[in-house]
Amino acid sequence: MNSKTYQKTIKETSKKLNEYFADFCQQYPQYGFLKNDYTKKNVHLNGIQFQAGFISGPNDNWEQYIEIAVIIELVMIWAYKTKWILDRKQDVWEKEAVLMETVLQHDLVLSCINDLFNAYLKKDLLYIDKIRGLVDELMGKLSYGFWLEREKLNVNFSSLDDIIFNWDKVYVERNTSLNLVYDYTPLIGFALSCGNFDIIENYVFEIPSNLRFSNASQMISDLGDFGQNIDKSGKSNQDIFSDIKNGVVTFPVRSLIEEKIVQKALTNPKEIKNLSWQKKVLELISEREINKEAIKIAAQSFDAHKNFFESHLEKPNPMLMRVFGMLINNKYFDQRIVFQESPVLRNRVVLCDVHGKEKGTEDKLRAHREGKLHKAFSIFIYNEKGQHLIQKGSDEKYHSVGLWSNTCSGHSVSGEKLLVTAQKRLKEEMGIETKLQKKFSFVCKFEAENSFIENEYTTVLIGKYDDEIYVDQDQAQNLKWVNIDELIADIIEQPDQYCQGLKIILQRMGYSLSKKVVKTIKVDLAE
Repeated sequence: MNSKTYQKTIKETSKKLNEYFADFCQQYPQYGFLKNDYTKKNVHLNGIQFQAGFISGPNDNWEQYIEIAVIIELVMIWAYKTKWILDRKQDVWEKEAVLMETVLQHDLVLSCINDLFNAYLKKDLLYIDKIRGLVDELMGKLSYGFWLEREKLNVNFSSLDDIIFNWDKVYVERNTSLNLVYDYTPLIGFALSCGNFDIIENYVFEIPSNLRFSNASQMISDLGDFGQNIDKSGKSNQDIFSDIKNGVVTFPVRSLIEEKIVQKALTNPKEIKNLSWQKKVLELISEREINKEAIKIAAQSFDAHKNFFESHLEKPNPMLMRVFGMLINNKYFDQRIVFQESPVLRNRVVLCDVHGKEKGTEDKLRAHREGKLHKAFSIFIYNEKGQHLIQKGSDEKYHSVGLWSNTCSGHSVSGEKLLVTAQKRLKEEMGIETKLQKKFSFVCKFEAENSFIENEYTTVLIGKYDDEIYVDQDQAQNLKWVNIDELIADIIEQPDQYCQGLKIILQRMGYSLSKKVVKTIKVDLAE
């Protein structure tokens, strides 16, 4: 599933959820405030998770169970209102009337959930008792998570020494309790589709607590609380630096706990309003590379979920892993570290049809041995003189060793935009940061070394660059700038010195290279 299809799907799903709940609130006008809270969201993550899990089962009529998707998200709205009250969120506590209204709304959410269950019951659908039990569990865990955060991780209610002593265990328990909704939602969708609720028990048994989506995503969220460019959707739910302002020792705070400016801010929240304090803390987070631990957990979590779904679901829908892709596609993350920590990602390619439409993923080596069509990109960098930068492949590559090729090539990453992947790859291999432009895409197929078959839907990208180059020796053993006419002439004279991919693309660009120079395999456009 490519990004365009995914974005279209989530918008359509979110629109259906908004329309349903708006109609529901017409029947129950006492929930008008909830209608505003719910429908102002353009993307309903829990609803997307529910749908993705449901259509990964044998049925696709997820809309028949739409009340459950809405109920699950209302659980999180209930949680947000709880947190606004507990955290003394400024605009809630400004006036007593606003506070009282928030408390009333908080309780009315529970009434709305009950009425939605009644609407579901009228459809005479199965498993309502199981779903009620799971929703009760979610809300119970949320309450417990709030208690843990307040009593065991907050310097206003526990000594810093006690917090640090038990921090690792309590922090994970707080995260998995507060965010159990995100773990359970796709599983509930799948269970309703196939009638097998054992999937939830299997998940709890097989995925370690620290690798659950609930923990990994909370680490990302806690890191985001220390960034000045927080997501717009999150900004309405929490203030910047709200965790440390409230005295909560989250992942970034724990990592910097020995810093006096952090300890002082925990007990004196006024410190965080100082711009010099904010700048210093952000510098410390960058200098200490605190995001690396979050990257490691997120990458391992993605792998664990991918393996789990592929083991337990006969045909996991591509949308399911696109949802979990947020673990590895985050503005705080260095994609190279993600790949180092994630062997599943590092060793997989994105399969597709001849039009570039995604069809799942496959082990990289297997895809090349079996000649399976997959997505790739090739980057051509030129300078002000019009010269092209070519590289000579290192001895570490699995094919095209010692052959000259274009500036940089790589494989697409499921869940990440092509230009993002390509720019990261270019920076990793060459230290080059420049704007890239798509030229064209096509399917090419040829025999490589080691009995490999390259069968790629390749997108050709170009960019201009005239600065320093810092090559990764594991990727290229030599570089040179060359005029295109000289390059074509040398390829004709010494074809064995150049990789097939480069020759095929140049031929596709209109340069005269004979069939003896460019050896391809006929592509079956019906595959």
